[in-house]
Amino acid sequence: MRFMDDLPSPIPPRVPYGATRIHTGAVFAVERVAFRDDAGREIVKDVVRHPGAVTVIPVLDDGRLVMIRNWRIAVGGWLDEFCAGKLERGEDPALAAARELEEETGRSATSIRKVGTFYTSPGFADELMHVFEARGLSEVPRRLELGEQIEVVVRAPAELESMIARGDVTDGKTIGAFALWKFGAGQAAR
Repeated sequence: MRFMDDLPSPIPPRVPYGATRIHTGAVFAVERVAFRDDAGREIVKDVVRHPGAVTVIPVLDDGRLVMIRNWRIAVGGWLDEFCAGKLERGEDPALAAARELEEETGRSATSIRKVGTFYTSPGFADELMHVFEARGLSEVPRRLELGEQIEVVVRAPAELESMIARGDVTDGKTIGAFALWKFGAGQAAR
């Protein structure tokens, strides 16, 4: 049996020949990247360069999940999410996961296990999301960053699944992380 990865790509990869930084911000940078298509035409795309991020699926001893309701200024509303945050330069993703768990949910974990990774929006960004499961939770003081508005909520996995199916959860990293956990590595650890 052959898999898609085993098949030759019908389109050769495009190799950028020029990149210019057009924005540098506190969280990400934007590069204007130039490459040529198969017909030799110059194509220019803006690409968000992101240091990567983590999201954490905190699992209580009874199997319920610790989540947050997070006010997101970009969408002007509250989103149901797993806690998450960007990686600092050179930071180990597992340590970042432990940090974000404590800061946003007020929980510490005795076990943090990698579940998987995915690109959040590869059409225009290189952000790689590292997904972790946290167990052996105990309460610690929360340490919200300036400007964060976060409420902690606890949900059963079946409740979260129903919320996703109804369209009540619209945060892509939460949907992707839950899918990795539920249908893959998360179930293997039980």
